[in-house]
This record gives sequence, C-alpha cells and structure tokens, in this order.
Amino acid sequence: MRWVSLMQIGRFFSLQQGRVGQYLAPRVLVVRSPFRAASMTLCYFGFDHLKQAQTFAQTLARMGASFQIRRSRIMPQAYEIRLRGHSDLARTLAYWERQGERRVLSGAQTPAPSSDERSAIAA
Repeated sequence: MRWVSLMQIGRFFSLQQGRVGQYLAPRVLVVRSPFRAASMTLCYFGFDHLKQAQTFAQTLARMGASFQIRRSRIMPQAYEIRLRGHSDLARTLAYWERQGERRVLSGAQTPAPSSDERSAIAA
C-alpha cells in the first residue's frame, strides 16, 4: 500500500495499527509506534533506480545496520530501503534532500556542501 496522496512534509499521519508516519523529505519517511513500550523506529528511503538503492545499501552494510532493500510498498519511488533505527541518519539525509530541492527551485547553481559542513550537520 502506498501513501503518496498523503505526503505532506513534516506532518504526521496514521499508518493504522498504532503506527505513525512522518515524511521528512519526499524520499525519507520515519515510522514510529508511539504508544508501545518497546517502540522501534523504522526509516524508509526511496530510490528511483535499483542501482541507487544498492549503492546506499553498501554504505548501510558497512555501518552494520539492519536493513531491507525491496520494490516500494510505502514510498512513491520505485525502490525503497527499510532501515531499523537510525532516525538521526534519516534526519540528516532529509535535510540535504530539502537543501537540494531549494537549490533546484531557486535555479541557483550553488556548490555541494564541503565535508566539514556535512560533518557539522551529522554531529
């Protein structure tokens, strides 16, 4: 089941069965079960192409993260990665996704952030 029509960045929405979703960016979704004592956060990352998802999956594997790559069931993109925990990573990636959208919408040709800037955001 896809929730594309409900996508509003930053707004919470119900996924039924006590789960709540929040799109942090068009390609980043965080799902929580706030009313459960042992709540696990799930993060979904959307990709247009399998190769993109596989490249990101390699990074997650090096981190030792528990994830699943599959055809999209929730995200509007063709493929998604389902990641347990790591909401900090989701927030960081969503931040850069939104920054990229702002540059595209404004027509600005600004350079990509330096590694120092990325480190500051991730910290």
